[in-house]
Amino acid sequence: MSEKFHFTSVSDECIKCGKCIPVCTIHQVNADEVTSPRGFIDLLGAYQRDELDLDKQVKDIFESCFLCTACTDVCPNDLPTDMVIEEVRADIADKFGIAWFKRVFFTLLRHRWLMDIMMKLGFVFKTCGFKQEPKKSGMVPRFNLPILKADRLLPSLSKTSFLNKYPQEIKTKGTRRVAIFIGCLANYNYTSIGDSLVDVLKELDIDIFIPKRQKCCAAPAYFTGDFYTV
Repeated sequence: MSEKFHFTSVSDECIKCGKCIPVCTIHQVNADEVTSPRGFIDLLGAYQRDELDLDKQVKDIFESCFLCTACTDVCPNDLPTDMVIEEVRADIADKFGIAWFKRVFFTLLRHRWLMDIMMKLGFVFKTCGFKQEPKKSGMVPRFNLPILKADRLLPSLSKTSFLNKYPQEIKTKGTRRVAIFIGCLANYNYTSIGDSLVDVLKELDIDIFIPKRQKCCAAPAYFTGDFYTV
């Protein structure tokens, strides 16, 4: 078991005030105490006391958290709910391994040139397997796939990634300069975020540096429990 946090101590410090419940993204979808922040914490305490086996059901519960950190913002005891869940996911990864499709995705993220090719192919052929949902700013599968249900909302794909859309240096008349580290979703899916940022910086006469060799921050792998890849 990981040793960064003592799960039982964190569990004991939870006063069960319930302030985390209304802000929990998962609890709004699945109103179950087990998948609430304080429910996660209780389960972690039981897990460390060897009162709970890390089986498939428990794995699914711990993997259901979005790690949005909304609960940590309102917790009166500042409990690191997101961080203890991240840590137990490392135990889950050690026991169950990382799903093959996640390993493929992490490999693509480590090799941006390969990810660029896959995203271009995805943009060209996306209408074959997906349909756009303009009101939801995404797309859904046209039929059930092995790892995707037909109603699963996915981010849409852009024709050109943010990093490939702009030069490395964008000069203005100003004397200030900033660098942009763009996240993977903003690079491939929500490119309008980066476009808006560039427009604002230009309007403020701020020079822009966009490192072309920037890598993925590895958050997807880390949040999955794949600490070794990180």
